[in-house]
This record gives sequence, C-alpha cells and structure tokens, in this order.
Amino acid sequence: MQLFINNPNYDIVICVGPQHIEIAKIVINQVKLFFQAQQIYVITNPSHFEKFQALNLNNLLLINENKLFDQFNFQSVADFLKRKIANGDRAGWYFQQFLKMEVSKIIQSDYYLIWDADTIPLKPINFFDQKDKVLIHKSEENHKPYFETLEHILSIKKTVNYSFISEHFMVQTKLMQKMLLELSTNAENQVWPYYILENIATKDMALSGFSEYETYGNFLKSTCPDAFRLRTSASELLNTTRNGSMILGTLPNTKDLNFLEILGLHYATFEIWQDLNPKKIKANRRRIALFFFFKKIPLIRSLNNLLVKNFRKTYSLPRPLY
Repeated sequence: MQLFINNPNYDIVICVGPQHIEIAKIVINQVKLFFQAQQIYVITNPSHFEKFQALNLNNLLLINENKLFDQFNFQSVADFLKRKIANGDRAGWYFQQFLKMEVSKIIQSDYYLIWDADTIPLKPINFFDQKDKVLIHKSEENHKPYFETLEHILSIKKTVNYSFISEHFMVQTKLMQKMLLELSTNAENQVWPYYILENIATKDMALSGFSEYETYGNFLKSTCPDAFRLRTSASELLNTTRNGSMILGTLPNTKDLNFLEILGLHYATFEIWQDLNPKKIKANRRRIALFFFFKKIPLIRSLNNLLVKNFRKTYSLPRPLY
C-alpha cells in the first residue's frame, strides 16, 4: 500500500508535561521526519516554550496549556481532585486528556492525530486507507471505569469488543467538536471537563476514571461507524512496543532508534515509570554497537541475524509483518 497518496489533511497534537520534555523533542523531530502533517501543535506550559522553539521547525505551534480553556486550567483539575479525594496527584493525567479534546476548537485541518509525548515513530505510517477511512490500531485493554463514565456523560455503552486505546488516535475534527458540544449541552452551566470529573466514581478518581481514547472511539462508532476500520492486512498492522525504556533507557539516541527500526517496529514508547536495569541497558547498547560494526564486515554480517533474533525473544517483540 502506498503511503500518503491523496490522504486527507491532518495536524498533529502532542501534550507535553515537565517529565517528558527531553523525550518529546526527539518525538517531534521524528514526527516531522516521518509524518505528513500540516501543523504540529505542542500543548505545554509556557515555561517550556523556549526548549521547543530551539528545534527551529516552521510548522511547530506552541499552545499554552493554561489558556486553551477560557475558565479551566491545570489548577482547576488539581483543586477539584483535592476537594473530592484530598489528593491532586492525578491532575496532570486528567488535564492532558481534556486538552487533546478541547484543541479541536482551534484545529484548522479536517483531522488531527493525537500522539503520545513518550512514543517515538521509527518509520512512515499510513493513518488512512485508500477510501480515506481512519485506520484504528486496536488493543485489548478493558478498564470498566472508563465505560461507566462514558455511559454517565454521553449515555453510550461500550460498542466494540476491543479497545481504542493506543499511543495515538487520528481524530476527525468536526466529530470531536460535535462530541464536545454534546458534553457541553449535558453539562448545562458547567465547563464540560467539570461535568466529566463529577461523573467519575469517587473510588476510581485517584487512579483511572476516564479515557479520551475510549470516549471518542465509542462516540465515533456510535455516530459514524463507516468513517473508520480496524487495521487488518499485513501492510496496515503496526509492530510496536511499550518497553522502550526497559531496552534502552528513557532517552534513546539515533543509533538506538535505527536499531529499533531494523527490528521491524513502527514506533516504541519510552515510559518513565518502568523499572530500569542500568546493567541490562548498558549491555544492550554494547550489542547494538556490535550490530552496526558487524554490518560493515560481510564475512560476519550473518551474526546480526542471531543478535536481532535474541532481542526479539528477550523483549517479546513481533517479527516484521511485511
């Protein structure tokens, strides 16, 4: 399947918290390299703007996370959680989800790609099929509180036997705007994020009581089921890993990324909360250095096949699909 031939226009949206500044800079450069986006929106605190301006990208737009809403910001979420459960630690986690939704009101393209700030693309990816349907990368997650909140706020039940949660989602701008209008109508005199927060069960609020991916995905299925389809063919399926940090630490270099691409991955997520083993990471980097050394010597280049096979087995990485 050819990439990017007459695809609909789209922008990219990346929400960046203070813990992801450095990895996000790598992500943005890789996004620029591999994806055909019109604009790259980075939503973050203005104290971080200078770090992203240094990237010198002409299609990079920096959005103040505390100015996107008229009457709502990070502190609003933190204050709400402190009143409800006396703990505001999850404020950033909820707030970034709301930002990814509210940004639809300023997006100019027909679509925008939500992309996680700790997920590095390694090669071009097509997000539409030849009929301009959005391609969905499904997962097997099934967290009950997400769907309880969904039913409370939109009167929609889970409509599929899979999860819409992955590290990205191609959103139809007008449909997200339609969903926000419905949420605002249901919220009456409230700003819609307060309405969502109030409909999360108190027992779930301290952990994970809402998912923007599951909410929008099930709204999409309920209102425009013909606008998307699951990735099915070998040329559409994506090979991914969420264990990038376990393999290479939380800040990979160019050679690391080249090796992950050689392993057949489309993208890798580098989560900061994973337990890291510095000795294993150092050993992996030595093996990668050997891999690129062997590539230069035809007589021992075949050893690389064993090295790659060992990496895949150790970290349960899928083989390339095509």
